[in-house]
Amino acid sequence: MNLFLQTCAHEVTFRRPVWIMRQAGRYLPEYRAVREKHSFQDMVKTPELTAEVTLQPIRRYGLDAAIIFSDILVVLEALGVAYRIEEGRGPVLERAVRSAADLEQLSSSPVSDQLEYVYAALRLLRGELSPDVALLGFAGAPWTLACYLVEGGSSPDGFGAIHSLLTRQPSLLATMMERLTEAVIAHLKAQLSAGAHAVQVFDSWAGLLSEEQFRRVSLPYLRRIAQALEGENVIFYLKGAAHHLSREEAAPFPILAVDWLQPLSAYRKTLGERPVLQGNLAPEVLKSDAATIRRKTRAVLASHGPGTGHIFNLGHGITPDVPPDHVQVLVDTVHEHALEPAA
Repeated sequence: MNLFLQTCAHEVTFRRPVWIMRQAGRYLPEYRAVREKHSFQDMVKTPELTAEVTLQPIRRYGLDAAIIFSDILVVLEALGVAYRIEEGRGPVLERAVRSAADLEQLSSSPVSDQLEYVYAALRLLRGELSPDVALLGFAGAPWTLACYLVEGGSSPDGFGAIHSLLTRQPSLLATMMERLTEAVIAHLKAQLSAGAHAVQVFDSWAGLLSEEQFRRVSLPYLRRIAQALEGENVIFYLKGAAHHLSREEAAPFPILAVDWLQPLSAYRKTLGERPVLQGNLAPEVLKSDAATIRRKTRAVLASHGPGTGHIFNLGHGITPDVPPDHVQVLVDTVHEHALEPAA
């Protein structure tokens, strides 16, 4: 019985499925043990290491979905812009892309040809995981990838370069978004072909856009991804922007991951019953005491109500300073929350 896939199909389950964004990461001592011996890039590009760190939280917590250990920036690297992760700074690209000439220098080779290590890891994981656990792939959304591409990595000045491009060279940004959308679709399709049961599209920087800008700059490309992958389990995570969506605008998205800006009841009231909702506990709650974690987790479960179509998750990724035992409290609380017996 795969609770995650049943929930994606709006089937009645005996409890909610649960997984956690960034669940394979620095808060786990077993992850840090691997990281001490290998670079981040080695872990991402070596299928056996990728599989190991992907499986670590599954072994520890009994989660209902495993998301492959990778990075959204692998798509940019496949386009010819390498990256590295610097401690205390985050991702750094070897160069920024801010002109038509820069854009023309991107590789024209299919991105899937450059990302076989991701697909090899997915095939390996399908053989390792229990049928009860769903396997997830992912990619960055075009807008979020554009932010990193234009800024050259994380931005210390509030993403001034991408806002400048948006304001002064909208046609260049549109060309970039077209190119990135094609690459994202190709990568997501390849992950599904390699064995992923579902894929998540991370628009982690959607909140940088105003409501009008989001509808104009990011939403059309997200819809194109949804159309290209129609019939697949695709989760769209729109941090800071999901509350902008009307019921009609959300209709193309089968699964919508939401942050904690609104309770699930408000999202459900606006969006109706069609999209499966994923979320939306605030990550900071995991730094609280056990009683608070249980209370806040139960509040999220109650906010959605007894209907089908809810995958429990955080509203953003888990942070490195969360005690692993606190995650166990969250998972146990979700597991204890019984729903109607499955038909």
